Amino acid sequence: MNYKKLILPAFAFLFLIPAVQAQKGNARMDINYNAALPVGSFRDHVSNTSFRGFNGSALFGLNDKLSLGLGVGFQDFYQKKPRQLYKLSDGSDVSAVLTNSIQTIPIMVQAKYAFSPGATVQPYASLGVGGNLISYSQLLGEFGGQEAKVGLAARPEAGVFIPFKKGGENGLNIGASYSIMPFDRIGIKHLNSVGIHAGLSIPLRK
Repeated sequence: MNYKKLILPAFAFLFLIPAVQAQKGNARMDINYNAALPVGSFRDHVSNTSFRGFNGSALFGLNDKLSLGLGVGFQDFYQKKPRQLYKLSDGSDVSAVLTNSIQTIPIMVQAKYAFSPGATVQPYASLGVGGNLISYSQLLGEFGGQEAKVGLAARPEAGVFIPFKKGGENGLNIGASYSIMPFDRIGIKHLNSVGIHAGLSIPLRK
């Protein structure tokens, strides 16, 4: 299954969730571009920074500081290694180029805490926990194929919200996150990465 086909429905779902709460004016949508750097043992297999990612959330304010909702994301990791000699499972050797391609789509319950609501610069901390849709392939020359699995995901993050005008509700998000993603396939134990994101935060109301 190609999980890339789920990206648009996943993000569309964010717009449907706040429909009931939007009338009250306490729903907020965040949409961010995200770049991610593999860390730990994941970096031994894919060392390239992924500039093909984004994330978003639909959150409902419980009060002026704490909000809860749903977060989704997408990140595409890719690494092609130079030709060298590899040993196949049947004991034979092959000289080939090794390619690792991994796409992740985390879908998580998310909580966000704003430390200084109403300030010119508003720092926040957030935590998301949930599932992870993973599409992966490892090609050794002409050998290999694409597979998919479902895993767990957690993402703590911190950043700032900067309103476009004093007291405004529309503004810019800038932050960093750490994605925790167990994996254990094709010799890779996890898909952990450090992310940097920037995007827009807007209120949803009718």
